[in-house]
Amino acid sequence: MYLGNPLLPINISSSKAEELIKKELSKRNWVEFDIPPLKLNLVPCFLFNYHYYIESDNEGKNTIKSTVHGILAIDGHEIKLRPDLVELLKHNWKDTMQEVPRGEFVEKYCNISKNDQMEVIKLKVAHYFDIPKQNVVISDLRKLLVPFYKTTIKVNQIEYKLSINAVDGVIEGIKEVPNREKSYLEITKETINELKTPSNWIKYSKEVIGEVTSFVTRPPKKSVKNKDKPNSTNSKQSNKKINFKVFESRAILLLIILLALLLIFVSIFRIKFF
Repeated sequence: MYLGNPLLPINISSSKAEELIKKELSKRNWVEFDIPPLKLNLVPCFLFNYHYYIESDNEGKNTIKSTVHGILAIDGHEIKLRPDLVELLKHNWKDTMQEVPRGEFVEKYCNISKNDQMEVIKLKVAHYFDIPKQNVVISDLRKLLVPFYKTTIKVNQIEYKLSINAVDGVIEGIKEVPNREKSYLEITKETINELKTPSNWIKYSKEVIGEVTSFVTRPPKKSVKNKDKPNSTNSKQSNKKINFKVFESRAILLLIILLALLLIFVSIFRIKFF
């Protein structure tokens, strides 16, 4: 069976696309998430050349001051200009195929009818560049199907819609997923694992020296005298607050680990000799 329009090559399988999603989530420190099965969607897109001119008033006569030419793409299903797809379509349209892809897929309906293609695209281009519609000319219009894997993942009880380009693996919507802050236990575990590599000892030793030097040479904060008498209850509560941000540095964690090892060594030494 054959498709009605040329389809860009499907270079990324659904399993590979899922791996790419997991990799991106891992970069954001997420370990628990839900990825439903990916669905292959064939989205109709148009690649076209646009031309428009800018007029000027020359002694009461409208003359063409300048002309602009370029290439754009539009999603025929959502009727939305997609400048980000131009290079993809330009470099892959010669490798298109019209055979039906393997497995299940959904071919999205094109919401731009053939009779209205030019008018609709001229309208979108005019709006995009903020110019009169009559100043726009469209040429070399090509309709192509672009394969996308669609899914809605759930991270931290929040849903995110993703669209993975099956041609180059670009994931749309992944930037909406925030980074998760690692726990101190995770950071400590990673630091210990990294210390198994000798080169990391030199790296972290320099960081420890830098942190200690910065702490020692840091000028003391000047106390601001308050004319009013301080509230003894509030001052006690403020003294009890601990700033845990100091432990976010791996250099400080390394220093703590070294001190802990030193204490263990001293403890063992005392047990042996006393």
